[in-house]
Amino acid sequence: MRSYRLWPITILALLPLAPSACAGKSANSAPQVQGSADASASLQQQITQDLIRMKGGTFLMGDFGPVHNVDKLPYSGETNDDVLRKVTLSDFAITAHKISVEQYDAFSDSTGRPRIGTSDIDAGLYRKDVKASAGVSWTQAQEFCAWLGSTTGKRATLPTEAEWEYAARSGGKMVIYATDNGQIDDGRNVASFDQNMDGSGVALGRYPPNPAGLYDMIDHGHEWVQDWYEASYTGEDLRDPQGPKKGSEKVIRSSTNQGGDSLALVSMTFARTSRAPDAAKRKDPKGRDIQANQNYGYGFRCVVRD
Repeated sequence: MRSYRLWPITILALLPLAPSACAGKSANSAPQVQGSADASASLQQQITQDLIRMKGGTFLMGDFGPVHNVDKLPYSGETNDDVLRKVTLSDFAITAHKISVEQYDAFSDSTGRPRIGTSDIDAGLYRKDVKASAGVSWTQAQEFCAWLGSTTGKRATLPTEAEWEYAARSGGKMVIYATDNGQIDDGRNVASFDQNMDGSGVALGRYPPNPAGLYDMIDHGHEWVQDWYEASYTGEDLRDPQGPKKGSEKVIRSSTNQGGDSLALVSMTFARTSRAPDAAKRKDPKGRDIQANQNYGYGFRCVVRD
């Protein structure tokens, strides 16, 4: 399992979420939520309009390096993604953008839940740009998608791991990075390290989408998926796979807000890691709970099925 999968406490100070330098509304901007009495209906409409339809099909899931490059070697070097398996998926629709902080706020307000990340620490980190990805636990993410389904009359959940990878690879193509050109162009199609540090690259939708029309699948925070994590694919359950029936951690895809060339090692379309669905609060050196959003680096998007 990857060493970068759990953020240390010091990351709270090192990787702040700062305001975007983008002004105004552009075609690539993530959907926005108006803070009005009809926020629930507005949110439902925005997310519905943000859905990208993915036609189902069959693809080779996992690190396809051995059948893709001349050296016949895996790309990632990890052992938990190297079991190639031919997976068949039904049609589905997935949100083009990760759910933002302001969108999750609108959901919380409309359902009577307390807003996430309201401590003094969060004011300078998690809430410094509400157009960045919402950081939540797996359970909180799943609750949002279930609510979306209940309001639209359709079946909505987090994407399965197979659906996420299929969408990241624009329909299962053998693409290493989920960018507009399948490569990492630091500062053009992903945020550079400096852009993340000064906050100008944090807001969703700033960089070009992948060919399927999905934004920020390579960084801007990890993404929860539906499946329980297993150390290595079993090779079973090849039609609309749902993953193991039980486990202790959920699969995470995408990568952190670190940006830049470092994404080349951690943000391949088949790279995977895991985390407890409702992780215990981090502690300070004196053993006290840190009063901050413990999940601020873990976002999500929803899948809707007919």
